[in-house]
Amino acid sequence: MREDWPAIPYLTLILIGMAVSAYDFIVLQGLRIQFYPVNLGGIALVILGGSLRAISRMTLKRAGFGLVNSTRLRVIEKQKLITNGIYGHIRHPLYLGEIIRNTGFAFAACSLYGLIPILIGNVLLLFRIGVEERMLVEEFGVEYEEYMRRTWKLVPYVY
Repeated sequence: MREDWPAIPYLTLILIGMAVSAYDFIVLQGLRIQFYPVNLGGIALVILGGSLRAISRMTLKRAGFGLVNSTRLRVIEKQKLITNGIYGHIRHPLYLGEIIRNTGFAFAACSLYGLIPILIGNVLLLFRIGVEERMLVEEFGVEYEEYMRRTWKLVPYVY
């Protein structure tokens, strides 16, 4: 298990952002469902991010990872590097799904108040990716470095 300092502040900010978004929608907006492009786009982002997370989780599960050993930064005994499926294109599709889903939640609720902590939490997730990649380079060495050269971190052709 590795130092995973971004995990707790990330989770805290995301939960605060979602709670604030829900409060904003329920109390401040009075549960007014509006079909603005922002709301509809937010719903689409929640569905897209959730789907990306599900595909990533299924790929991890097929490779022998359970929920327990994929939530903390650690390399399990006899772990192999996963480079197939969606992981053949993006190194961190699960995190990309998180970012998309979380941001979409605030947009779906049309909540600027909730969006702010979520965006800050998303930045912390980028720090966690850095911690995880250093751990994987230590564990897999040249194999992971080669994988890094042929894949994108989060967004194909961008980052």
